Amino acid sequence: SVLPVSEDKDNIPDSWQDDGIFSDYYTLAYNKLKTLTLDEKIGQLFLVRHPNDNAISDLKKYNFGGFVFFSPDFTKKTKENVINMINNLQANAKVPLLTSVDEEGGIVVRVSSNSLLSPYRFKSSQELYSLGGFSAVKEDIINKSKLLNFLGLNLNLAPVVDVSTNENDYMYTRSFDKNTELTSQYSKNVIEASKGTGVSYTLKHFPGYGNNVDTHIGSSVDTRTYENILNNDLPPFRAGIDAGAEA
Repeated sequence: SVLPVSEDKDNIPDSWQDDGIFSDYYTLAYNKLKTLTLDEKIGQLFLVRHPNDNAISDLKKYNFGGFVFFSPDFTKKTKENVINMINNLQANAKVPLLTSVDEEGGIVVRVSSNSLLSPYRFKSSQELYSLGGFSAVKEDIINKSKLLNFLGLNLNLAPVVDVSTNENDYMYTRSFDKNTELTSQYSKNVIEASKGTGVSYTLKHFPGYGNNVDTHIGSSVDTRTYENILNNDLPPFRAGIDAGAEA
């Protein structure tokens, strides 16, 4: 729901007046920023990996903007365990936290890999589309979001909208495995389906990464032309942004 905008909207810096998707909250954000120290503002820029130890003390010290949770954070935990873990973090945060996870489906399922949290692992985008087209994709996003929201996770680091149709690409198994036009439609459908679920979605990874090597273990150099990337790799990101992607 949209919160009322206070009377001092005119005090917001001109650089903020962009009518972006969060513009209804700019006044609230601006007023909150004025109560934070410089160190607290810097801390808000960081989305950090949830630590194994000292999460609360680290949070109070650095005032992180949020945490990224990985499979070990959910291993053998029940829904109640996860809810309590996240609620405890939120209760100790000066600013409500972004609580994020990579729940793409397929080989990247941090939450649904635990049968105590989900009765099944979420399917990859390729498998969903082959089973039921974009209707299956949308239904999956709604079901996935309901679970994440119930657990207290408010940011899904998905979907993968890198264009990859070559099985030798590092990103192939996580991609939609379709051409630019269909990948763009996929991007749009995911973001539209996510609206109103209480979970924000992130377009990833980067235009051009779909046809490249694994940057977790080395550097990737792309020698294609700018026009090639503009025409083949950018459209899915543009389609998701136009549909209202939060990140």
